[in-house]
Amino acid sequence: MELNEILNRTADRIVADGTHAESRTLQAMESAARDLSPGAAAALVDWNGSEIARLRAFGIVHGVLLRDLSANAQAELLTQLLGTSALVLAA
Repeated sequence: MELNEILNRTADRIVADGTHAESRTLQAMESAARDLSPGAAAALVDWNGSEIARLRAFGIVHGVLLRDLSANAQAELLTQLLGTSALVLAA
């Protein structure tokens, strides 16, 4: 499974269930994007902020992760997200 596919599926789940339902994935995304887009990364996991701010941050971080993150860092994130997905499916 490719990173883009996972992020697109995450977007679909966020539309259906909100950002709180994807908190583990958003935490992983925040960590990966922190150095590239610190403001959007922080807003992505600001649970005291508004949902609309997290949604906007998701769009920004999604693009940053696919466009600006190094191939090695993308592979690490993919591995982490696949592990997170496996845990969610097992629960």
